[in-house]
Amino acid sequence: MKNNEFDKVEAPAIAQLVQLGWTYVQGKKLAPNYTKGNSAPEREYLRDVVLVKRLEAAIKRINPWISDENLRKVSREVTHPHFAALMEYNHAFYQTMVNYLSVEQDLGKGRKGQTVKLIDFDTLSNNEFLVTNQFKVEGVNQKIIPDIICFINGIPLAVIECKSPYISDPMSHGIDQLRRYADLREQQDGEGAEKLFWYNQLMVSTCRDQAKVGTISSSSQHYGDWKDAYPFNDEALANQSLQDNVVTFRSAVEVQYPDDVLDDDSVSEANIESQVELMQAAEPKASYEVLTHVTAQQRLLAGMFSLDNFLDILQNFIIYETDDGKIIKKVARYQQYRAVNKVIERLKGGKDRKALSRKERSGVVWHTQGSGKSLTMVMLAVKMRRDPELQQYKLVFITDRTQLDEQLSNTFRDAQGETVYNAGSVAELKELLKKDSSDLVTAMVQKFSDLEKEQEKQSTVAEGFVDLNPSDKIIVLADEAHRTQFGGLAMTINAALPNAPKVGFTGTPLLKTQKMGQAFGGYIDEYKINEAVDDGATVRLLYEGREVQSEVAGESLDKLFEEYFGEYTEDEQREIKKKYGVERAVREAPARIRWVCLDLLKHYKEHIRPDGFKAMIVVGSRHAAAIFKKTLDELGAPPSEVIISGDHNDKQYIAQHTDKVHQKKVIANFKKPFGIDNAGTEEKNKKFDNTAFLIVKDMLLTGFDAPIAQVMYIDRKLQDHTLMQAIARVNRTYKGKNCGYVVDYHGLATHLTEALDLFSSDDVEGTYQSLKDEIPKLKAKHTRAMSFFNNVKSDDIDVYVLALKDETTRAQFDLAFKLFAKQLNVILPDASAAPFIPDMKLLGKIHNASKTLYRDAGLDMREIGEKVRQLVDEHILSTGVDPKIPPVDLLAANFKETIKPTKSDESKASEIESAIKHHITINLDEDPEYYRSLSLRLRDVIEKTAGQWSLQLELLLEMTDDIGNAHQQAAQDVGLSETEFAFYNILISEVTHASDGDVIDESLHESIKQTTQTLVAMLDEATEIIDFFAKQDEVKRMKKEIKRAVLDQPFGDKALVNALQERFMDLAKHKFGNK
Repeated sequence: MKNNEFDKVEAPAIAQLVQLGWTYVQGKKLAPNYTKGNSAPEREYLRDVVLVKRLEAAIKRINPWISDENLRKVSREVTHPHFAALMEYNHAFYQTMVNYLSVEQDLGKGRKGQTVKLIDFDTLSNNEFLVTNQFKVEGVNQKIIPDIICFINGIPLAVIECKSPYISDPMSHGIDQLRRYADLREQQDGEGAEKLFWYNQLMVSTCRDQAKVGTISSSSQHYGDWKDAYPFNDEALANQSLQDNVVTFRSAVEVQYPDDVLDDDSVSEANIESQVELMQAAEPKASYEVLTHVTAQQRLLAGMFSLDNFLDILQNFIIYETDDGKIIKKVARYQQYRAVNKVIERLKGGKDRKALSRKERSGVVWHTQGSGKSLTMVMLAVKMRRDPELQQYKLVFITDRTQLDEQLSNTFRDAQGETVYNAGSVAELKELLKKDSSDLVTAMVQKFSDLEKEQEKQSTVAEGFVDLNPSDKIIVLADEAHRTQFGGLAMTINAALPNAPKVGFTGTPLLKTQKMGQAFGGYIDEYKINEAVDDGATVRLLYEGREVQSEVAGESLDKLFEEYFGEYTEDEQREIKKKYGVERAVREAPARIRWVCLDLLKHYKEHIRPDGFKAMIVVGSRHAAAIFKKTLDELGAPPSEVIISGDHNDKQYIAQHTDKVHQKKVIANFKKPFGIDNAGTEEKNKKFDNTAFLIVKDMLLTGFDAPIAQVMYIDRKLQDHTLMQAIARVNRTYKGKNCGYVVDYHGLATHLTEALDLFSSDDVEGTYQSLKDEIPKLKAKHTRAMSFFNNVKSDDIDVYVLALKDETTRAQFDLAFKLFAKQLNVILPDASAAPFIPDMKLLGKIHNASKTLYRDAGLDMREIGEKVRQLVDEHILSTGVDPKIPPVDLLAANFKETIKPTKSDESKASEIESAIKHHITINLDEDPEYYRSLSLRLRDVIEKTAGQWSLQLELLLEMTDDIGNAHQQAAQDVGLSETEFAFYNILISEVTHASDGDVIDESLHESIKQTTQTLVAMLDEATEIIDFFAKQDEVKRMKKEIKRAVLDQPFGDKALVNALQERFMDLAKHKFGNK
């Protein structure tokens, strides 16, 4: 699989980057021990991640006036952080990178602060773009070797991890490895090299057919695809010439993987150059694998790593936010990047901007809810403020959410050091709009409700607002454009700013009637519901209508009223009808609410709670919210909270739920997973919360983002945009969340149909589906998972497992199995899932048996859903197997006894082969050369006895017997300890390699043995020093001792020394690093 990783993914990626304008330098040429001629190494130590000479050359090139003293000062500022924590320094460095540094220097007008740029965002050619691979970095406890690192001006800004497309779940493995490199997994301190990520802006995991990008704060589910290489489209990517910076997409399969890959995963420069030359060839050769489509990797690299785009993303599309006291770093998704640049293009209007009308420069960005629309608005504002032309404009934001208002203020204070002016009243708004300055103004719709009502009533503009500021250097940005374009506030701003173009943002599409002659103009960019679901930006919604005894309409109302309130006196009944009306009284009758609560509790406990998700209940009044809460408590339901607005005349049963301080805490805690915090944990530090239900009327139906909420139970009338916005509360992504549920107790099916009819059909396609729509998908996924065994005609589970012997086939089955399991989990425990359960149990057993036999850690049950996991685990346990118990170790005394005699010879041989491979893998670091030779021996046995299962089994059993104490015996035969023997094997290998394979005579063997003993004793003694490997002076001294000891021997030469120093120190760290 390593060859596939290089040939199919890594080498083509580097070749494409070269064609995009990056300069390739082989990783080993950037190592501390690499010198050419009289030039000094690029790095002094492996722990150094900034290429200082390149950084200083770039600073001097971009800032030619800078003195040598200030140059050194700036260089040190970059390489020596003032913050201990990774995220804090990463944030501080980002500010330095985009907002620049200041140094005191006299340029002829006295000593004063001068701006120093690390990167020239205006003149691309002033920067050096360098890509390297297999770049070793010393961590606290071990080295890391990322596949690809991209530097600008010597600073490592992007890390790309490549995985073979043929392994199981390559993307998860790649992301997990990136997080390990950055020491982010919290599994073990010091497992990575955090320093490399002080400067990191982009982390990419790719396996050619999939490619995702994230940041140092991204968990696996927050890595995103880059499906649009804007400004290129797929046709352009496939057809434009290489000279136009777009690579032709085919990979050479005959490129030889370098011989030294087993030693240090390095890749020869010639291999990369061969890839580039082959990709530049006019005609594909017979040795090519011709790619008939643009791959995800090619699209991401073209869209993000073309030089202009890369600088644009760095400067304008990375945002730091604080969430619950924790800094979160976000990078734009492809639709956000595309939309922002399209808006900028529309506003600028090219050379004919002045000839364009306000409406021609206006438009609407429709990005479906949950896809990051608010962040798009923030990024647009950031880029405008950094654009030489648009930074001269006044920006006016009309928002309807405090969250967005705060987000804008915090981002601009962080990114620009600029104050955002919030209009808190009509008078303030008037003064801010009138002011002829390039500032940023926000106006929240809610603060102007009186103005809205008055103007809608009179259809006139408020006094004093007409032509308040006729400047054309004003831009209006409106959140939720479907609301603000027709309201009184929008009418006022239109009249006040007659020449200002308007850009509207909406999470729901425009109504058909709004598309004609609307205030904003047409769509600038669209990101539809189906696109968001396909991208994994949101999850699909499943709609289910629940029957509540009978329709609450027409003649049935009187009957239901009599049923619910028959025991009341006539006077009491008249009072109820007068106060609530018949329909509301019926809907909010305690007896009916009790029935609804019983039903939703059953649904919640069966469908939602097993997977750890939470729920929202939407009701028709504040009174109903209080009754729902009371009823749920009486029924012993999981904890619930009420979020409703308050009034000073509220009765106590409602007022108790309206405290804003309490509500703020409840809303924040609801987003946390279920669990129990340690006793005494302060509120701000709590990680868990057991509130299962939020009961709401109007609050939280728009703008509320709680990904852990999977279901919305609706018992009130919602329609049009309000309905579309409300149900989107449960479409957010979360680990293990495959869909959101909308469960309807009000009879909204008609309203949903009517709501969707108000929009163009292609705009709202995929808004929701019913459970029955999921059955065909389940059948398709079931067929695919079972197809791996179409030729298996046996009841023996081992026969099924043998069908998965090939690693690629096993990876494909794993993917198909998980897709089937996830889809089944969506439908369970509905009766329609019953026909598929027997095959799921069989496939689960095959999956588990394959994981055990092939020792394949990739075959896990992550994120398939707790309902299916429990189903499979119970079935496996019923057959006498515990899926949680790992397979028996090869060296265990009872290993052979665990191989069932009823198995075929082929199955037994496969089990032993996998056990030997596992043994080699886990022991490889103990003695790399010894276990490599064992791996070659195993491969030789397998290849020579393919199909001869009885003979293969016999030879593998012999090999198993040999392995038991073979390493210890081999060391004794040479007269060395096992520790010394590991170093001895490295020295033997390197000497043999240096002598082109010449036979080593007895005298030379003895010399190598004595040298090994001397060096191991020195290493053992040196590592008694506390934190020896963190002290670079000590490490350097030890390397000199190795050099001296080797050069004193007849086999010693400089090339051998260079190889041995690194390999001996690596092994010493493994052997002695935990003293």
